[in-house]
Amino acid sequence: MALAVAAGAWFRPLPKPESPAAKTYSEQEVAEAKRAVCEAFTKASRAVNVAGSVNGDRQPASTLAIAVNVRLALEAGSRHLSDAARQHHFAPADLVRTINSLATEYQQIALDQLGDATHDAIEPHYQAADEAISTIELACK
Repeated sequence: MALAVAAGAWFRPLPKPESPAAKTYSEQEVAEAKRAVCEAFTKASRAVNVAGSVNGDRQPASTLAIAVNVRLALEAGSRHLSDAARQHHFAPADLVRTINSLATEYQQIALDQLGDATHDAIEPHYQAADEAISTIELACK
């Protein structure tokens, strides 16, 4: 009989390891994550707005410096937003999704500008970024 039980145990598949339960976060942790993501948005948005609002003296060097600053702000802002969304992934899902969307639009705008795309080609990304910004501003109030 022991031999039969041993043989049965030998051919029986091993139990599958239980996957760990998803971590749950307290309301306070979610609120702190939301605050951190909103602060990242404020910082990135301020950088892009300041870089884009500088008026040059229409000299080629000034125009180039402003363009480089705008692209740098878009790239740095995009990375900052992506990092915040990744680190605080347990912030409200809609907010994290919109933050990631804005980061992607910032990247697309910077790449299109670097690639000398036409305004018409970049315009959809400007519009998508504006929509994401409006959504984030409402969520972060």
